Parts: sequence; C-alpha cells; structure tokens
Amino acid sequence: MSFKIALNNISYKTNKEGIIGGLSYSIYLIAEKLYKNYFGVRNNFALLKNSGKLTLKSTDFSFEFNKKNKADVKNLFFFAKRWGVQFKNKKGYWNYNAKKNIIVTPQGIKFYLNYFDPLIFSETFLFDIHFCDFNLKNKVIVQAGAFIGDTPLYYAYRGAKVYAFEPDYVSFNIAIKNININKILAKRIVLKNYAIGNDGYLNFPAIGSGGSSVYTESDKTKHIRCVSIKTILNEFNITKPFLLDLDIKGKEFEVIRDGSISEFEMVRIEYSSVIDGKKVGSREDIIEALKRYGFNKIRIYKHNELPYDLNEHGTIEARKN
Repeated sequence: MSFKIALNNISYKTNKEGIIGGLSYSIYLIAEKLYKNYFGVRNNFALLKNSGKLTLKSTDFSFEFNKKNKADVKNLFFFAKRWGVQFKNKKGYWNYNAKKNIIVTPQGIKFYLNYFDPLIFSETFLFDIHFCDFNLKNKVIVQAGAFIGDTPLYYAYRGAKVYAFEPDYVSFNIAIKNININKILAKRIVLKNYAIGNDGYLNFPAIGSGGSSVYTESDKTKHIRCVSIKTILNEFNITKPFLLDLDIKGKEFEVIRDGSISEFEMVRIEYSSVIDGKKVGSREDIIEALKRYGFNKIRIYKHNELPYDLNEHGTIEARKN
C-alpha cells in the first residue's frame, strides 16, 4: 500500500515519479502561496527535474537530489514544507547530509533516506504518537511493524529495551542499516524478520512500504516465520514486559486472541478493520479482549490527520489500574 495524501484535491503517490510527482508538489506549493501568503522555496521548478537542488527560503537549507534518490529527497522536502519542519546544519534541528544520504532528527537519531515516508515520520517524531511514559529506562517493549526502524529507535532513545519485528524483507534490511548507524541505541534493540500472529510460516510481500500487509497482493514475497506473543516472551526470556506496540495491518485480530497479552502493563494497537476493501476484523473484538485481559483504561484516537473512519482505522491504547 503506497503512501497517499490529498493536497487541494490532488492525490500524490510516492511510487509515481517524474512530471506527475513534480507537478503535484508544485501545485501544493503554489496553493500554499496563494492561501497562506508564504511560498518558502527558492527554486520550485527543480521539483520537475531528475536532479538538482531545492532550497528553503526560511533557513537557506538545500536538499540535493539525483535520479536515484529523487523520490526520497522530494518526500523529505515535502515533510519539511507540509509540517513546518526546520532543517539546519545545527545541533537540535533536523538535518540532511546529501553525500551520505542520511537524515538526522533533533534528538540525533540517524536514518538513511531510503524509503522515507513523510507521514510515518511525522507520526513518530512530530506528533509523538508512540509516547507512553517519560522514563522508559530498562523497560521492555515488544514492537511489531518496525518499518525502517523508526519506532524501535524512538523507544531505544527513551531508554527502553526493544524487541522489534518487521515482516517486509525490504523494510527489514533498511531497518538493520538504520539501527546499526545508531551504535549506542542499537545495543538496546533486537530486530527480527518475523511476522506476528499464530506460530508458523507465511509468504509476506517484500515491497518496502509502511503499509504492507499480509493481505496485500504482491508478486514479490518472502517466506518468513510467524510467531505468537507467547512464543516471543518465551524465546527471548522476557519477564515483566511493559508495552506491546502493534502496527501489523490486520493481523492484530489474530494476535488479540493470545492470552499472553495480559502479561503487559500497557498495549498500543493500530488497527485496520478494512484492508483493500475487505473486512478483516472488528474494533470491538479488540476492546473486548483487552478488557478480559485486565485492561480497564482504554482510549481510541486518530494517529494522524488523514480522513478515515475510526470504526475502521485508528489506535487503541490500553492500560491497567
């Protein structure tokens, strides 16, 4: 599933390149100038090119790109413009090193730009949707749906010991690289190319998308192991786990039947009851199961500003006591 966002009735998909993508970005910026009286970029027409440089007026920061990384760099530029993210060659700001193709968050967390997703990074590092406590030092977190390592690194930065799982083999390989360039944080992360569900094996799409799901139709798949929460706790000798964070695109309706969830103090589940037009589960089934496991503080919320029905998609956070 590719990232898709509506800008003034124009849809932009990150897997489309060239003129269509450049025009979508350009029209967004023109609309911004007309309606917000702030243009903010020196060389808008560079968006139409396969190589060049985009420079923000506000900070004179430039994003250099070539034919190979143009889609990712333009996504990063969109990230800066859409959410007002400040890029500077200065500590405490977002930064981008074109030569190394690495971005750095204000906290100092590093990522290769490959498969950069503006929406997912805004959720994690701008809207702070994974926040669960001010101090996570030595707390154990099981996180499924690691994508390119953004969420595991977020938790590790806050001091947690993270057991992370990513079934999409393309995203998994990028996540390994991202985690390894953060040497101190890497010591707190165990990352496996597993799906989460019932114990066994399955074919999972290998497409490098934050929206990839076992329900996604794809010619590119990889045969991988699928593990239950019970198996994870036993295999990694996890005792007193603090948080279970699931972003597994439909498999949450399978996982929620695993009674080992009751061993966690807190659960965060991003649910999708309808995937590609198919009903795969019910939000109420998750809530009822969590209550049976002793979670009596439950809230449901939107984790980004995109238009969707909370009955079909959203996040459930559950705590005990």
